[in-house]
Amino acid sequence: MLAVRAVPGASAAKMVGLHGHELRVRVCSPPIDGRANAEIERVVAHALGLRAREVGVLAGHTARSKQLLVHLEPAELMRRLQPWIGPDSAGDR
Repeated sequence: MLAVRAVPGASAAKMVGLHGHELRVRVCSPPIDGRANAEIERVVAHALGLRAREVGVLAGHTARSKQLLVHLEPAELMRRLQPWIGPDSAGDR
């Protein structure tokens, strides 16, 4: 499980660091017909080196705060998230 915070209206879709305990993900797609959720799944999957189908929104389909199911062991997920959440993270990547 991964907690994310959707930030709509971005010029480029990407993971940008932490928002409290959630990972901020900027999206270009509007929150209509699940387009923003699908983009979040693609962005997170690509950043973690996974296929889009290995990441899915479990909760928060209509909210900015979402819970994603990521098909990785927790330790491996944390390792792959280090560029965005680690002590040396610079935010936008």
